[in-house]
This record gives sequence, structure tokens and C-alpha cells, in this order.
Amino acid sequence: MRMFVILLVLVFSMAPTAHAIKERFLENELPDLVDEWGQIWQTAPTPPGALQWSTLINVEIKKKSVGDPYYDIPIITPELREIDGQIVKINGYMVPLEATELQGHFILMAYPHACPFHVPGGLGGFIEVRADFPVKFDYEPILIEGHFQLLTDYSEGLFYRISDAHAVK
Repeated sequence: MRMFVILLVLVFSMAPTAHAIKERFLENELPDLVDEWGQIWQTAPTPPGALQWSTLINVEIKKKSVGDPYYDIPIITPELREIDGQIVKINGYMVPLEATELQGHFILMAYPHACPFHVPGGLGGFIEVRADFPVKFDYEPILIEGHFQLLTDYSEGLFYRISDAHAVK
């Protein structure tokens, strides 16, 4: 019994030490990688004159039942109505929809894509892009310019589209 108590004391006295080592390791290896949502990435940087992702991400969402399924419906802000139909530039991360190096139809995301089951930034954090000239796939952020459109059919889970798009250098 005495040996069991000594073993417990040793185990519990080592736990804070192991935790401290882990914390020290994380501080040294991963500095400043957590954003305001607790994620380890940042949105693509916004160049001067480009649309900010916060305008799209901060949209409120309500749920609407359509028979058995339900749809997520954005509550469109005056700021979003103002840019509907306008030519915009936005910097983001490409998610290819075709198995080719050049993409004519793809998704542009605010955050780097990492998990297929979780879209960082929520439903406002990505845009469907239809390019008039194919865009070369890249893991780095790309600046896209085209006609911004607020969608009205939410059955595919999309709120926004940029058409007649092209990459800006």
C-alpha cells in the first residue's frame, strides 16, 4: 500500500512538469499562429482596394426548412447589396474542383484549406469562382478579379459567386 501511495505522489508530481515541457515546446515551435477564432491560420492578406473577407464572413445566418432538409440562408447586409453586381478583387486560397493544373471553376477561401469537414470562416468564408481564362493552381493566396454576385439559391450551400474572373498579378 505504501508503494502505491508513493507511486501516486510521483505520478502527480511529474504531471505539471510534463505539462510545462509541452507548453515550453509549443511556445518555441509555434509562435503567434492562433487567430481570433482559435484556429492556427490567418485569412489571406487584403491588398489595397480589394474586398475584405470580414465583409463576407460576418454575415448572419438563419436556417430555413424546405421539406425534410434545411438550408442556411444569409441575412444580406447593405454592404453586401452594395457590391452585388460590381467588379471586385479578393485575395484567397484556391480549392480546385477539376483535376488539372489550370482551373476554370474553383472555390476561393478566406483561410488555407486543411480539413474537408470544416470550412474555416463558416459559410461566408468561401466563394465559387468561374474564370473566363483558367487560373493556375497554387497553394499560396491568389488575387482574383471579377463580377461579384449574391446567390439566391442556397441549396448547394453557396452564398457568393465571382464570374468572368481572372487572376490579377
